[in-house]
Amino acid sequence: MYTRTYYEDVTLLMFILAIGSGVSGTIFTRASDGFRKWRYGLGAVGAYAIATVAMALLLQRLPVGIVYAVWTGSAAVVLVAVDRIFFNVKNNKSQLVGMLVTFLGVLLLGTAVQS
Repeated sequence: MYTRTYYEDVTLLMFILAIGSGVSGTIFTRASDGFRKWRYGLGAVGAYAIATVAMALLLQRLPVGIVYAVWTGSAAVVLVAVDRIFFNVKNNKSQLVGMLVTFLGVLLLGTAVQS
């Protein structure tokens, strides 16, 4: 039976922090209306700063290609879902298939975290 190690748990938590703060930064950027609403703009800067620190810590543990691919792919899938649910953005079938393929790719790359 496989049990995760502390190292893997911390790595997973850093990925969640990096993805969540990157997604938050993007949503804050959208809400800032071109940085005319400065509070949202400051939120975006802060969220991206947290994402950058989390990414720097991840890069001490994993190759840059894996970290960046998982981070950007995961964030892209989450942001497409956020757009669809909260902003009523309609996606065509090929975009939804692309989202599924990206999700599957992230899952496959995520196995490198466990290796």
